[in-house]
This record gives sequence, structure tokens and C-alpha cells, in this order.
Amino acid sequence: MKDQYQPIYTWREIWPGEGHQDFSGFDGDQSFGRIQLENATDLKPGMWKWNATHLPWVRKEIMPHSGWEETSREACRRVEEHFTDGNIGLRSRVAGSLR
Repeated sequence: MKDQYQPIYTWREIWPGEGHQDFSGFDGDQSFGRIQLENATDLKPGMWKWNATHLPWVRKEIMPHSGWEETSREACRRVEEHFTDGNIGLRSRVAGSLR
């Protein structure tokens, strides 16, 4: 069995206490994506839908920017990879500006 992905960024529940499996990823105050578990009435029940958020400083379109994964950890990985691809994450931008 392969190791489970360990998220790098902070993930917050969107509807705390309401029983939804729906989370947003954050780098500081910047939201950069969302994952949510599809329920029995959705298109792909039991799968995790991931969506990357548009970031105003990104000048290129990185595809795909949404998709499906079997686990929440893999959905996190896809969103986090999208966010950091090409050094577009805030942490990368800050580190680059300090050089």
C-alpha cells in the first residue's frame, strides 16, 4: 500500500458542524481550492471532487483545474499541486521576492 499524501497547506471545513464533507484550502488568508465528497444523489457518489480557484496573479491557464479522486488526500494533492505548479503559490512568491 502506498503512503497517504500529507497536505502541505491548511484545509478548513466550509460548513462546520453541518456534516458536509466540504473543505477549502488556504495559504495564509488566500483560498486556492476546494474539495468535496459527492453524495449518493450526485454525479459520482463516493468520489471527491476537486476544484482549483482562479488566482489573480496567475497569467497562464493550468489544466486541468478540476477533477475527481477516490480519496480526500488525493483530491488535496491535486489542488495543492495545481496551486504550486510553476511557483504560483503565495509561499513561492514571497520567497522569490526576498532574494
